[in-house]
Amino acid sequence: MVEVEEAGRYPLGGTELGQGEDPEAEPMSTQDSKLPIHHLAGEESLSEDGDIIDCVDIYKQPALDNPLLKNHTIQMIPNYVEGKTKESSSQFLQAQQLWKKSGTCPEGTVPIRRMLERDLLRSIPAQYPMEYHKKDPRSLVEFAYASIDWDWNKDQGPYESASASISVWNVHVAPNELSVSTVILMNHDDNIAAGWKISEQQYRDNRTRLSIYWTHDGAQKTGCFNLDCPAFVQIDKNIVLGGTISPVSEYNSLQYYSDIELHQDKNAGDKWWLLYNGKVVGYWPRALFPDFRAATHVEWSGQILNTAAGGRHTNTPMGSGHFAQEGQGKAAVFSKMLVKDTKHTNWAPTWAKAEATKSACYNIEDVQKSNPDPGAYFFYRGPGIGPGCG
Repeated sequence: MVEVEEAGRYPLGGTELGQGEDPEAEPMSTQDSKLPIHHLAGEESLSEDGDIIDCVDIYKQPALDNPLLKNHTIQMIPNYVEGKTKESSSQFLQAQQLWKKSGTCPEGTVPIRRMLERDLLRSIPAQYPMEYHKKDPRSLVEFAYASIDWDWNKDQGPYESASASISVWNVHVAPNELSVSTVILMNHDDNIAAGWKISEQQYRDNRTRLSIYWTHDGAQKTGCFNLDCPAFVQIDKNIVLGGTISPVSEYNSLQYYSDIELHQDKNAGDKWWLLYNGKVVGYWPRALFPDFRAATHVEWSGQILNTAAGGRHTNTPMGSGHFAQEGQGKAAVFSKMLVKDTKHTNWAPTWAKAEATKSACYNIEDVQKSNPDPGAYFFYRGPGIGPGCG
């Protein structure tokens, strides 16, 4: 049963979901809230992944503590959706979020995964994984990715949106490492990204989780994941950033996907919006990066962090952990890849360059046109071990 205590016990107040809290760990914040405690439907108390989810008053969410967002008016829906929540048109099996089995948050609140002090101590550096490390020979990040750049094709760009259906997998990640699949929009040092991530160091488990990221200066002084800093404004009461994704794909069996879309709304102050499985989650306000008017570079990227423990290459898998040539149901895939330019024209990015920084460990196949589905696709991933991988 839910143990109801004073709202001040919870960061920013709200409702508790889950168990497994360390009694010696203190919440990241103990800020009081006037929002009343809301019981879960059926008073169920267990979140299967052990997370504690706080239902926070939408007007007291972390983003509004940012001085850049002083007097910010929350926009409840992007203009381009024309007043309706966009439903996903995916025919694939959609991976959902595990916490919803334990309850819901009430209207007027947003669900936020509680961070404890121990989470802050274990949090990975903000710059990992990042696009900027590809050309650095000292980089610990390895990539298998497809990308497009406005410089390559001036007739198709710059870009105001990018999307894909990403197959969701759960693999064992070595300690202090991570495995990521993400969609990235960039313009020089401005960067936003969304996808899934496995990181035992950050989350204290090996679960596959929804993850977003932003930075304004190439991860030098700005940027963070999820709601770890006051930046992203959330409007949806059903999606937890950093929350576990479930179910996941199984080798040569059922395949589950997460639909990711990053979209700029030029009719509402150039906000950058996030859609997950067709649902509008929220946005990064323009105040965070005033010059990010459009993306000049787009990536659909698989990434791993290789710490080379013991002087050997990691065995942390990328994606499914199977090489790209194994194909559908076995290798991981980005499918239904689309971009939209600033003239509002949709493109299947079949001209995207497919590259792998260490192909003996993780590889990728060429981008191809989807048929009959819209967009483009490619297979990628690998086990991180094998002949020539060292």
